Amino acid sequence: MLGTKGGAGFMVKVRGLSWSCSANKVQQFFSDCKFQNGAQGVRFIYTREGRPSGEGLVKLESEDEVKLALKKDKETMGHKYVEVFKSNNIEMDWVLKHTGPNSLDTANDGFVQLRGLPFGCSKEEIVQFFSGILKSLRAVELKLELTMIHHENLCPCSGQVPMAEGITALEEELALKG
Repeated sequence: MLGTKGGAGFMVKVRGLSWSCSANKVQQFFSDCKFQNGAQGVRFIYTREGRPSGEGLVKLESEDEVKLALKKDKETMGHKYVEVFKSNNIEMDWVLKHTGPNSLDTANDGFVQLRGLPFGCSKEEIVQFFSGILKSLRAVELKLELTMIHHENLCPCSGQVPMAEGITALEEELALKG
């Protein structure tokens, strides 16, 4: 179970880290826990632009260490409120492949992630929000004959829509209603 690629492993995901957080600070926060490979057991998650996202993954030595780490959930590290979740190697492998400047996903993957939307936000409101950008996107698509065949092979996460095709489909759906 430990150290096998794709196996479950003993791991926690940490959210709410300061952008300047170091592996040593994470080790101090989880001082009661035994890390697998010491400071190398801490992996930070980065945005596409290469900036810290405020999240990280920590490899621990056993299930008991995971339970100890989970007790730190909702405590503060310095002035930051930190959340701790149980994780595994599969999630870590996926996150490390799909985040950061050298990820498999690029800035041109055709998806826009919408976070922080009000609970009652409708498709119509999203289309209205992007309506100014939509005209520019269509011009770019026509000019460059943009095709997005590769999006069929992606598994979009919740809250993501294919930008150009998603907006066009939403517009067509709204036109049928109205």
